[in-house]
Amino acid sequence: MTTPVQITRRSLLAGMLATAGGLALASCSSGGSSSANGLTITVAGQSDNLTQVFNPFLENTALGVTYNGSFIYEPLVQVNTVDIGKDIPWLAKAWQWSDDNRTLTVTLQDKAKWTDGKPFSADDVVFSYQLLNRFPALNLQGVPASEVSSPAPNQVVFAFKDPSEQLFPSIVSAPIVAKHLWESVKDPTTYQDPNPVGTGAFKVGQFSAQSLLLVRNEDYWQPKAQIAAIRFVPYKDNSTITNAMVQGQADWAGTYIANADKTFTSKSANYHFWAPRAGTDGLIPNLERWPLSDIAVRKAISLGVNRKQVAAASGEQAATSVTGLPLPTYQSSVSPQYKNVDLVEDKAKAEQTLQAAGYAKGSDGYYAKDGKRVEFSCSFPASYTEIAARVQVLVSQLKDIGIKLNIDTTTVDDINPRTAKGDFDSTMGYPVSSPPRAFSFYNDTMNPNLYYPIGQSTPSFQNIERFRDDQAADLFKQYPLATTDDARQQILNKIETVFVEQLPWIPMFYWGAYSSWSTARVTGFPDPNNPYFTAVPNVVVALRLKPA
Repeated sequence: MTTPVQITRRSLLAGMLATAGGLALASCSSGGSSSANGLTITVAGQSDNLTQVFNPFLENTALGVTYNGSFIYEPLVQVNTVDIGKDIPWLAKAWQWSDDNRTLTVTLQDKAKWTDGKPFSADDVVFSYQLLNRFPALNLQGVPASEVSSPAPNQVVFAFKDPSEQLFPSIVSAPIVAKHLWESVKDPTTYQDPNPVGTGAFKVGQFSAQSLLLVRNEDYWQPKAQIAAIRFVPYKDNSTITNAMVQGQADWAGTYIANADKTFTSKSANYHFWAPRAGTDGLIPNLERWPLSDIAVRKAISLGVNRKQVAAASGEQAATSVTGLPLPTYQSSVSPQYKNVDLVEDKAKAEQTLQAAGYAKGSDGYYAKDGKRVEFSCSFPASYTEIAARVQVLVSQLKDIGIKLNIDTTTVDDINPRTAKGDFDSTMGYPVSSPPRAFSFYNDTMNPNLYYPIGQSTPSFQNIERFRDDQAADLFKQYPLATTDDARQQILNKIETVFVEQLPWIPMFYWGAYSSWSTARVTGFPDPNNPYFTAVPNVVVALRLKPA
């Protein structure tokens, strides 16, 4: 749950909106290239249908093949999900909260400008955040509503109704667009933005259905990139991306590689794979559909699965803490009553739990109640091979305790809209990668105040389970009002109790932010010895890359 600039494992790889139009066509080439203008590297991305849509506020756009890495449109701050606490000033060079955490004052960079040559100013920031207030469907980061003003050309003030410091990562991660271009857009929720003008280190050079070429912004407001261009090539799934990396057709990618030590890094000393632990994932139920609406079924599943086997299917580490928090990263945030209390496998108790709730096993080996078999599906993109591997293990494990799990595959483009509106039984791969705070982990996945009825899409993809609980709703309202770390932890302890007792979703494994790269042609990537930022393709890293 994942990422940042809010990097998500599903939305950052999302396919593209079907649109028209094209820039100068470019054929898809293998590997990077060198020219009189410098080095071009190739990034392997994932897309069902690469089309010319660059609107940074929409879910399925051409920015997905760039991993939404802020290459064109930039945020105020680059939130660091690896070296936690070391966020990087970007369009904002400084910021300060008021004592009551209701007002955030941001000081902007002085030299930033748009790629059409127009100066960047506080008016652009105010306009961008006002767009989110006016059009909630654009608010993919879950930025809280605020009154935004500009008391000076390089200063922006956010005034929130409630204390909002705990939402800082989401607030500062929104992309900033040019007021002088976007103020004439009649409907930004459908605007395709085929010729984007950003403040970023790169701009669109060529586009085709086969590849997207971003070229270096020679007038960038920071020291410009040492590489001349990045070609993003869409592949259909993890396996084809892996093949491209192994064969040297790509220099960089941000996708899961099965058995990476054998299938990739062993092939060359230049090949590297890194997946720093980023969050927890598991079975995400739709709590408004039976049978997963029944807590007894959810608890039986949690008791009946072998998490080590589920995690091993994709080379991950089994989740341990009953709180769902990824350990050891959040060890200090675990409630005293749950320290060293681990998730356990107990198949006999799983079946006893079902029986105690009135379920009986039929002749087909599956439990049923009131004539209905305990059966549900798990929906996920067919191209996400790591999820497929885990769910295949679950199918067998749940059969052993009398629960039938079916596999429902879909496309990358389809999964987020479906789960957002509640059109699923269960899924795996939460569409939000939470900022690096324990509160955010729960806020994104179980805050009842973010509930939307079935059929109505949740714009920020939070609480897609549609969890509702009055006590939890009150706790999430109390947390921002707390004024000390101790008071905040006391509330967090109670939220953890709600999670453990009501199990709004079922944690199974800790996941990593997958990244792979080759240093044959370019160097400067972060790694376990120099973890300055995530290595999932992004502009922070791109600006540190240099020809080998």
